[in-house]
Amino acid sequence: MKVLIANTLYFPDEVGGAEVATRLLAEGLVKAGMEVCVVCATGVGDDRSEEVNGTKVYRLRSSNLYWPHAPGEHSRVAKLIWHAIDVRNTTMSRKLADIIRREKPDIVNTANLSCLSVDVWRVANNAGVPIVHTIHDYYLLCPTATMLAGGKPCASQCGVCSLYAKPKQIASAQVNVAVGVSGFVLQKHLESGFFSRAAKTTVINNCYQPTKDSIGSQRSRQVENTPLRLGMLGRVLPEKGLELLLEQLLADQTLDWTLAVGGSGDHDYVESIKTKYADPRVNFLGRVDPSDFLSSIDILVVPSVWNEPFGLVVLEAYSHGVPVVGSSTGGIPEIIEPRSNLLFDVAQPETVISKIHEASALLDDPSVHERLRQHARQFSLDAMINAYVELYEGMVCLEERKPWLAARREAN
Repeated sequence: MKVLIANTLYFPDEVGGAEVATRLLAEGLVKAGMEVCVVCATGVGDDRSEEVNGTKVYRLRSSNLYWPHAPGEHSRVAKLIWHAIDVRNTTMSRKLADIIRREKPDIVNTANLSCLSVDVWRVANNAGVPIVHTIHDYYLLCPTATMLAGGKPCASQCGVCSLYAKPKQIASAQVNVAVGVSGFVLQKHLESGFFSRAAKTTVINNCYQPTKDSIGSQRSRQVENTPLRLGMLGRVLPEKGLELLLEQLLADQTLDWTLAVGGSGDHDYVESIKTKYADPRVNFLGRVDPSDFLSSIDILVVPSVWNEPFGLVVLEAYSHGVPVVGSSTGGIPEIIEPRSNLLFDVAQPETVISKIHEASALLDDPSVHERLRQHARQFSLDAMINAYVELYEGMVCLEERKPWLAARREAN
């Protein structure tokens, strides 16, 4: 079986969990004996192809007003034009059609489609190839892909977003199976009328990739009477809730703490945070090795103020035996270890402090670290790959039966 995966970016261009999950899926399918090719966009160079870890990767030069992953601001008019082109980018569609004709995949699995265009669904449908779409974020629903306004998650689409999303909603009727990386993100799209003709909708969680450092590593609580070592790991963006956490920590008098922030973000935004919340207990580390970072902290805090579609960093922390305090938004509650139940209410931000206290108390139990690792193992790479293989095989079998079913209907 041959699978063509289409995603905006592909390794080594990884800016978030969607890119990591796409790479793990492609490489996992190859190890499972499937032939895989990937189509992604790039902002530099010409169209080209290369082999990456057994996967043929087509990198297509983006054809739009600008490359959105490059630094710089653009006017509202330019953004509107960019999104209008992106809905049905005929240049990218033509390139995608050529690749589908050349590769002749049995399945097309699309994911993030910014820069590639949702028109790939029409192209694949015209070629008679079954389509799976994996939902990693809110790009189809909202031009910012976050569904966040005024620092708060949107309960539903606003009028502008509904107008923006309408062509994508109509196009999504061509998708055969819709997969959400969490039940939350899948339901958000179904409520907005997406994938109306899908034969199946299902949830296949992203997975984490255990590292040598995390497998079998032993953890012990920090030395008594030293500060609690808190950490935040990931891109430093407003929706990630760093400001919420800092405001609560700096106002609290009950915790003795330090906070390490691992990750990069917009330079001006990061500098403004450093200035506004200047405190010697807060250390901005920039890009870090996740294993080294997680081995250096006691508790990870994931204080997202938006509806995080999944939250891969939660599982990464668990794989190292690190307790996680997370916000009760989006898909995070679906993956938080249930016995610890360390979820705080974003609408009551002060509750993050009490949950950090609860997490600190967990550290007194020497068995908690292995319990958290065991929870992470439920979201293994094998589980994700097996779920996709089963899904693909079922779809191909159905496609092979279609001529027989059509002939039977005519006979009756």
